[in-house]
Amino acid sequence: MLMRSFTKREKIILLILVLFLIAGFYFLVIHYPVTTRLEEIESEKLMVEDQTNLAIAKGQVYVNMKNELNDIFAMPFDKITVMPAYDNRSQLFYDYQSIFEGLAPDLRFDKVKIDGNIAQRTVSFTTTVPDFNAAKDFISKLTGTGFRCLLQNITVSPTEGDLENNSIRLSGNIIFYELVTAGE
Repeated sequence: MLMRSFTKREKIILLILVLFLIAGFYFLVIHYPVTTRLEEIESEKLMVEDQTNLAIAKGQVYVNMKNELNDIFAMPFDKITVMPAYDNRSQLFYDYQSIFEGLAPDLRFDKVKIDGNIAQRTVSFTTTVPDFNAAKDFISKLTGTGFRCLLQNITVSPTEGDLENNSIRLSGNIIFYELVTAGE
């Protein structure tokens, strides 16, 4: 029975069956694993490209920040400002004593606004100075405390007559910025 020879039809069917088995073996053992691995490699390649682009962007930000710092440190020392740690109120009061010395100012302190890690301390002021040069000196002292600040809404007006020969009333707002650390 084992020595029986196959008919032509049985040989064709067996040949087709062997071809199907070889094709199935090829797809299971070679094609699908290779295709899957190529897709994994492509996704890894895209991930590495994204990481590279992110690193390049971070590098550019770092270079820009370093250039800004170099520009800041190249400035004269009296022009460099810092953002002190929150609560810097006592140091500001000390500076105000020398700025407003002999002037009898009207000072109003607004509530401190905290946005993220930046605190904004707004001070409104009104004072009278003897002349225009004293007004310029007062404004330079007010903005030259060495702390990061923004002078807003400044009004310069003579108490009577013109600016050149009479005392001058100065009023405005100045915002001092302070850095809030995690513990505050």
